[in-house]
Amino acid sequence: MRYLFKYRKERAKIEKEVYRPVAGVYLKGSDGNWYLFYPYIDSGADISLFTKTDCELLGYNLEEGKEHLVGGVSGLLRIFMHDIPMKIGEDVFNAKVGFADREEVPRLLGRMGIFKRYEVCFDEKDLIVHFIKEEDECPER
Repeated sequence: MRYLFKYRKERAKIEKEVYRPVAGVYLKGSDGNWYLFYPYIDSGADISLFTKTDCELLGYNLEEGKEHLVGGVSGLLRIFMHDIPMKIGEDVFNAKVGFADREEVPRLLGRMGIFKRYEVCFDEKDLIVHFIKEEDECPER
């Protein structure tokens, strides 16, 4: 099983434009519907991170999650961890997702619960990320 995600071109402050790895992932709301998000694929992030509004959109009570303080580039951030269904391609599984108590955070697809399920290969040359499960391998260069 292999899923490919193209990098997204964005404006940047240092360079005129940059390409960043993003994935199309679905989170299941409390209403049973799937909601599509495009978080950055972040091999430096321990957890997957979404905003307070994302939590509300999904129909979950933010503060019913387990509270944690996490550190990142922008300092300490208060989050609430929830265990909710996630879907990448046709692969459905429960994932630990952190929802921030504010909006000014980027959506991140972190390592916990994700990178152990897949071999994740960042192809900077072709601007593609490969999510590979089971018998497939990262493409050779």
